[in-house]
Amino acid sequence: MKKSKLLGILTAIGSIVMVIYSCSDDALQDSKTDGVSDATVYTSESTAIATITGIYDAFQSAYGGPDGIPAEYNTKAIQTLDRLTQDWKGNGTDEEFRQFELTPDSEIPTKLWPVHYYGIGRANVALLNLQPAIDAGNINEELGSRLIGEALVLRSIFYYYLTGTMGGVPLILEPTTGDSDFFAPRNTAEEVWNQLAFDLEDAADRLPWSYDIEKGRVTKGTAYAMLGSVYMWLGRYDDAVKAFEELEGRFSLEENFLDIHALENKNGKESLFEIQFNDNGDLGWNRNEEKTYLQSFNMPSEINGGSYGGIPTVALYDSFEAGDLRRDFTIIAPGEEHPDPLINISDYPNIQANYGGMNTLGSKEQPWLGNDGSVGRTGYYAVKTWRNPLISGWNGPNIFSGQNHIWLRYGEVLISLAEAQLKSGNGNPMSTIMRVRNRAWGGLAPVPTGDMMDIIFDEYRHELGGEFSLWLCLRRTGEVGDYMLNEFGITIPTGRDLLPIPRIQIDINPNLEQNPGY
Repeated sequence: MKKSKLLGILTAIGSIVMVIYSCSDDALQDSKTDGVSDATVYTSESTAIATITGIYDAFQSAYGGPDGIPAEYNTKAIQTLDRLTQDWKGNGTDEEFRQFELTPDSEIPTKLWPVHYYGIGRANVALLNLQPAIDAGNINEELGSRLIGEALVLRSIFYYYLTGTMGGVPLILEPTTGDSDFFAPRNTAEEVWNQLAFDLEDAADRLPWSYDIEKGRVTKGTAYAMLGSVYMWLGRYDDAVKAFEELEGRFSLEENFLDIHALENKNGKESLFEIQFNDNGDLGWNRNEEKTYLQSFNMPSEINGGSYGGIPTVALYDSFEAGDLRRDFTIIAPGEEHPDPLINISDYPNIQANYGGMNTLGSKEQPWLGNDGSVGRTGYYAVKTWRNPLISGWNGPNIFSGQNHIWLRYGEVLISLAEAQLKSGNGNPMSTIMRVRNRAWGGLAPVPTGDMMDIIFDEYRHELGGEFSLWLCLRRTGEVGDYMLNEFGITIPTGRDLLPIPRIQIDINPNLEQNPGY
């Protein structure tokens, strides 16, 4: 087998001869420039900036992306992690998620692994070349330091999701140049977390708090939020408190929970890391214009002719406390209107043709359970990933969206801070939790009673349901087994809170070992 096929692990780039990207004034935006080599790219500040933007592009994992990189990454890998929380389903039985019986051939690990190592490879190339370019006077020292900080944070996010879901993985910190890199063994999870802590501490010193233009780039706030999370994986809870508290006064909650994921509120004041997608361009298949079709996969098939997942359970809907506005801004129940003022269900052509132009999600008497024969639908659907009114049909004309994906926001940071305060004994976790709950009630929320860790689990569940980071927050507590048993009556088989290492990677690399239990 040729080396170029060896490592979905390291579809990493040995040289910078790759597609380079540039930025618009408003947000990270693609503009292809082929044929640039690392002999020339780091002699120009504009092209050096573009190489960093190219790292962000790996998160977008466009349909039909680079050779060897599976498509549908955001839809069928990152968001599908939510099914492990037991509160979200696909359009099937999902028994493998209920029983924690994912296999080494399951879509989540086989899509997540190569995409993340692809991004790591891009970051490694940039980190190898930036300091020499600064030393040579080709890049302004302040700008170059910022770019190094961005690359360190982005590489850390790629590793965060790999290690948070699979445990220790090969820790590759330089561009791949020889067989030893292609056949790298796994590091321990602790070794990866310690490296990320080192990198994020460095990055936090280099990055600005905000940008006047180029919205969507990582900031000092992103670095501190990620650093706090990494400290929590390491059990360094006092350090986590300090890192999370660095964001105080710099970031704030949106006043209205519904506004967090609004189509017109990209890169809002609560957002700390957000995958950028393009509002413009062709909406058809086989085009790479930085679109996402997550929304089409999560909508009722009665509207768009087909769907895949993002289906909340009735149990989740019923678990919200009375007065908690997050329920209706997270889940639409049968007979309810969409809470986003931009979206009228009655405007969709299929609803006008087949359902008399009703403006509700079916009815309580006749919930929408799909028109394609799939099982597992509940009649309840997600709000957070259905915010673009232009998406009208599975087969077209509009199946792709420009809605961004928020991977990290201040609401999550505050709940994590409360957990770190509880476990360190440093601070007032209830006061911190009440900041999140008060926003959820649109005023003063009732103060919860009972075990504080149970309260924190509830807040993770109801604040982050249907988003991209919930499963990692639950695993990071070290108590996810007890949570699953107490909340759902499910016993996680030993070792199965971790995803398996993809079989294809083990077949390729004889030095990789599978996680116990698989």
